[in-house]
Amino acid sequence: SSTRNVRIERMWLEVGTQFAIYWRAFFTRLERRHALDPEKPSHLWLLHHLFLDEINKSCMAFQQEWNHHPISGAGRNQTPADMRFLSDLRQGFLPGTDFNDVDPHILSESYGTEGPPRNLRQGQTGAGHYDEDPTEENPSQDTNSSTESDSSSDSLDSSSGFAREQERHIRHPPIPVPDSNCPFSNEELGIFLEALQQIREAEIVPENYGLLEEEWEGETYGDVETLNRGRGGREDPITLPFALWWPRAVYWVQGLELMSQMLLDTD
Repeated sequence: SSTRNVRIERMWLEVGTQFAIYWRAFFTRLERRHALDPEKPSHLWLLHHLFLDEINKSCMAFQQEWNHHPISGAGRNQTPADMRFLSDLRQGFLPGTDFNDVDPHILSESYGTEGPPRNLRQGQTGAGHYDEDPTEENPSQDTNSSTESDSSSDSLDSSSGFAREQERHIRHPPIPVPDSNCPFSNEELGIFLEALQQIREAEIVPENYGLLEEEWEGETYGDVETLNRGRGGREDPITLPFALWWPRAVYWVQGLELMSQMLLDTD
């Protein structure tokens, strides 16, 4: 499989199998059983609002676990955290910035001293001397024109060089992202958040969304969601423990019911 050729591809596979796949299965369940419509921007916004922080926490937990697991082979059973610590000791530490991989000459041209260098007479340090010092000799108009032309040319060359240097960071055209704009005004959003908090505290479970015991598909709610994966449509069962994922489904339905009612009243 091409997902196992190099270490970064294997890591993406681990990201999917160790935490992302559970969220995918959960969203599949919401779509299949609990009225999620991925074609509606308001539903996508609600998903972001309710679960993005939880997804980030899952990602951080995976990051911590992965950074402290031993790597065999070339890793010599060291963890990624061990490797980074030893690398900092042996090679030094370079603070991460957006300019670490930019040519130093381009940085100097783009962020260095503004304007052409000034030639100072003997005894002058540059401090306390104005740009139009009356004691300095004024260059001719031809010299000024030549300097401005050279400066303009250098600026164009610098911009072109910077663009060429950064081309390697541009992999493809922008990927279209589905709209997920907030359906509320600022005032309405405040009302929505306050009302949702009250609903959660009251532990209200809306009817007709497949969450109540009498609405379950079987005798139990079910801990398994089946995903179709791969080109052949292979079916994989994913376990979603009731104690963790049913409350999240309730949270989704509470938000969906409230949002739907508010949007209906607005219309």
